[in-house]
Amino acid sequence: MPDALSQAALNALGLSIHGLLPGDSPAGLNRSLLIEARRVRPLGLGGYVGNHVEPEGALLGRRLAARVSISIGGGNEANARAHAGSLAEQLLCLSRGERLAAGILRLERADSSDARVIIFDIDYEFISTPTTAEGVISDLVLDIAPDG
Repeated sequence: MPDALSQAALNALGLSIHGLLPGDSPAGLNRSLLIEARRVRPLGLGGYVGNHVEPEGALLGRRLAARVSISIGGGNEANARAHAGSLAEQLLCLSRGERLAAGILRLERADSSDARVIIFDIDYEFISTPTTAEGVISDLVLDIAPDG
């Protein structure tokens, strides 16, 4: 059975990448995004990274190593190449703060044999916040008398 938190992390990575790209492609061009997870591992202690205050609950996280491919379709070759170059430049020129705000810890361009495809290797951190209170145990009182 798939890990729901890992799936949520993959979905969130896709949304983060879409949010960093310009809204529309130039006329006659379109783009598609493909995310290939290379490794998914828990953050913190088995995925637990801390407590959320409001609503009260556990913060759970995953760290992804993924390969992200952005393919440019349609239009003529020169326009497609120019648009691919523009997208790559836009992503690579993000400030560290912008990348971290999107959860992206590492963004590195990888080689592609197709000029219409730009490929990035990404390390991404996802932390899920609770939507309803879970009743976190903050104190544990042990009134245990020693034997004998």
